[in-house]
Amino acid sequence: AMVDFQKGERQMNMDYALCEALKYNMKGINRVLTFYDINCQYNKHFRERVDRNMYLEVDEQICIIPGIGLWHIHGHQDCCYVRYASSFIEGAGRIDGEIMETLWLPLN
Repeated sequence: AMVDFQKGERQMNMDYALCEALKYNMKGINRVLTFYDINCQYNKHFRERVDRNMYLEVDEQICIIPGIGLWHIHGHQDCCYVRYASSFIEGAGRIDGEIMETLWLPLN
């Protein structure tokens, strides 16, 4: 899912996009890998924000594995690299998590 921010990076926009994406074609899928430039902060209280919002829902059985794209991770604290870089996430394979940034030029 992709989000256009009205003002800054507001978590409610991301919460809505992620919740909607997790409703689509998820039969039999119980683990998802998400990439977001600030996933180290965003993911901390995601479930709590969803639980407090009557318009959002995520199946409790879905395990969300947060990642940060390999280009953005280097701007974070050292502890974020080992925890959120796709190189260290089991099952992530070889992905940089930066696909949208590579498409900006041709799409704009």
